[in-house]
Amino acid sequence: MKKPNRLVTFLYGLVGLSHAYESAEEVREVIADNCFNTLAERAETHWEGATNIADSLGFQPGLLDLHDELHDTWHYLTALKTRARDLGYGTLTEHLDAAADSTRDVLQAVATAAENTVHSPAIPTSK
Repeated sequence: MKKPNRLVTFLYGLVGLSHAYESAEEVREVIADNCFNTLAERAETHWEGATNIADSLGFQPGLLDLHDELHDTWHYLTALKTRARDLGYGTLTEHLDAAADSTRDVLQAVATAAENTVHSPAIPTSK
């Protein structure tokens, strides 16, 4: 696989371009490399951060940040989906639509989790 070197990546970035791979196999390899080359480090960082949470309110900052990132991701996927549709890429549009829908579902679940970090007053049971 031909990976661009840092200089080429930098120069492309200066003119608003980026490198594109020409085969699905290359794309899969890049995705795998990006995921697994830092997997242990990322997992350790998140585990260490989670161990510092002492009560339900401690979950809030991370969940709110995550919600913001997911919201941005949803908007990005929606924009890509619209552009793919405009260019006539039907299958790509379908995959981007599915990704946007999944992201929206995760977004809603994270929002619900964040709301549940706040203690609710006990509701008395009626007899």
